[in-house]
Amino acid sequence: MEVSIPAELLFAVAVALFGLSFFYYARILKRLLAIIRRPSVIWVLPLVGAIFLGLGALFHFLPLAIYPRLDPSRTDQLMQICQSRSLEAAGIFLAGFISIIAGLVYTRWTSR
Repeated sequence: MEVSIPAELLFAVAVALFGLSFFYYARILKRLLAIIRRPSVIWVLPLVGAIFLGLGALFHFLPLAIYPRLDPSRTDQLMQICQSRSLEAAGIFLAGFISIIAGLVYTRWTSR
């Protein structure tokens, strides 16, 4: 199995930009909380989401070392790839879920 270097570079750039957007989201949320005079630490949630996104990307790139020497008869390699992909999906899911929670809490506070 071959690894597509351009596709992996595109994925890396996209994850880096998405992580950067989480940092900007946290900064903006912190400023908005100061404007409504509601001291809270929910602005940290997008930063935690960025960390989970980074972990998801890390687990995406780990199996790339296995692909060039992948032997389909070795179930341990296939299981390692499946576990890594599951951790990747969990990290990306948690990043999105945590950032949505922060937005929902802020929206609830400002809509009253």
